[in-house]
Amino acid sequence: MRFTLSRYRLRNTLLAGGLAIAGAILVFLYVASYRNHVESGAELTEVFVAAKDIPEGADGSTVAGNGYLKRESVLRRNVVEGAIATPDRLANLSASQTILAGQQITTLQFHPVAQEGVLANICCNQRAMTISGEPDALLAGTVQDGDRVDVVANIAYSIRTPGSSSGDLRRVASRIILRDLAVLEAPKDDSGGRVGSQASSAITLALTDSQAEKMMFAEKNGSWWLILRPVARPAESLASVQTIESILGDGLGPKGIDQLTSGHGAGSISSGG
Repeated sequence: MRFTLSRYRLRNTLLAGGLAIAGAILVFLYVASYRNHVESGAELTEVFVAAKDIPEGADGSTVAGNGYLKRESVLRRNVVEGAIATPDRLANLSASQTILAGQQITTLQFHPVAQEGVLANICCNQRAMTISGEPDALLAGTVQDGDRVDVVANIAYSIRTPGSSSGDLRRVASRIILRDLAVLEAPKDDSGGRVGSQASSAITLALTDSQAEKMMFAEKNGSWWLILRPVARPAESLASVQTIESILGDGLGPKGIDQLTSGHGAGSISSGG
């Protein structure tokens, strides 16, 4: 009996010792791995930083060879995504933003030269659309590149009235159809100081592809006007549509409506055309 207990205790002791040794080995391996990770992140590596402010639109080749860049050693873990290993990476690129002195240079701060001008300001589902119109409707002389505008449209339409002897009802309505569009190119003043000259009658806007469809419809099937949005805290009123009834009847009580319609009620108001 004692011999059996001794063997049992010995086995348990050896098992516990083995587990302790295995645990120590695992802890050692973890610590070594962690230390290697920390030390690799602490290694210094060279990156390129801006030696002086790089203006937006600067040509990449100019940036690479005119004292705009300098080498600097940083911790490997502090290298910014897209950091360049050689200034040659900037060939055929231009700065898409102002890069301040001391910032690491990355390819994310540049875009292809082909994206200069209007193309530099649109991406994804955005499109650039040039629209012609009367100078007043285009806010010529008021709107500038980078401003934001809404589009108000005036559209004539008909309401079908089957079985009515008077035929379809012809109506006209106005409403804001597009909001917060960026002005890519405002109407340019081509007068050159000449008396009687006017600004050009075209504007280029940034729209989504679906907004471009609305703009095209308004241009071809009605009349429209641009309205300039404020810079400080722009806000929108509730969506609405304006018709002859709302223009003439808004704010009037029953007596005013009777006076306006000779007692026939608001439903009798129709366009004089």
